[in-house]
Amino acid sequence: MKYIGKSSLAIVIGVLAFSLGSSLVAQEKMTMEEYEAQLAEWQKREADAKGAIAQCEDEKAGLKDQIASTEDQIKGVWDEIYALVDSDEAGVNAYRDQLNAIESEVDGLGALAPEDLFRQRKAIDALEERLNGMKENKIYALTEMQNHVARIEGKVARLRERMPKSVYDEYTVMRGDYLWRIAGKDDIYDDPFQWVRIYSYNRDMIKDPNMIYPEQTLKIQRGVGPDEYLVEKGDFLHKIAGKEDVMGDPAAWTKLYEANKDIIGDDPSMIYPYQVLRKPQN
Repeated sequence: MKYIGKSSLAIVIGVLAFSLGSSLVAQEKMTMEEYEAQLAEWQKREADAKGAIAQCEDEKAGLKDQIASTEDQIKGVWDEIYALVDSDEAGVNAYRDQLNAIESEVDGLGALAPEDLFRQRKAIDALEERLNGMKENKIYALTEMQNHVARIEGKVARLRERMPKSVYDEYTVMRGDYLWRIAGKDDIYDDPFQWVRIYSYNRDMIKDPNMIYPEQTLKIQRGVGPDEYLVEKGDFLHKIAGKEDVMGDPAAWTKLYEANKDIIGDDPSMIYPYQVLRKPQN
């Protein structure tokens, strides 16, 4: 095999490149007729495209008119709805904001432990009252608002389900204990006179207040439940029964007495501060 020098190789490559280039140039050449035909084709495409663009612009303008007309119709319908509920858009938005505020408060209470919920039951009652007040507004007739209120009411119901009926600690009786002494302890009531509270709250296990036994587990009431009433100084059954959060009717004191006869005893006139009474169930 003959050896080809660098200079010879360069000449061969040059010749091949020139031949290839000439071939490509020859292929790209076209006649004037071909050029004019291709130009006419592109001009037609451009004209067609411009026509399509103009058509799209017309359709776009038509759609904008339809949208504007529809929005006017929607606004007219809403104006009629606002008139039916004696309000306007700003009033409905304000109503919605109030519901959102109530729901936020309910959600905040939902993060509390059951015992803390028990202590916040008055706040829950207040929220429920606010919610019931919202239902008296004509804006409540709107489906959106009814659904919103129903959602909040469901959350309040779940709060009440989690809330215990009462909150109490437990105390294990030690040798030498008696109710007066237990009530007087710092971590119990720090008031020996509240021995009556311990006695009445544990009537299921204490039959005689003078007879308690070591290892007995007593409930130490820490909060008065919704179905309970803690007797105050100056109370009597007629007065207690008349309170709105008890029975709301002084004449119903006999029902109150019958429900607590095991605590009060045979004489309904003899009740004492710190007794825990049960509210009769309707």
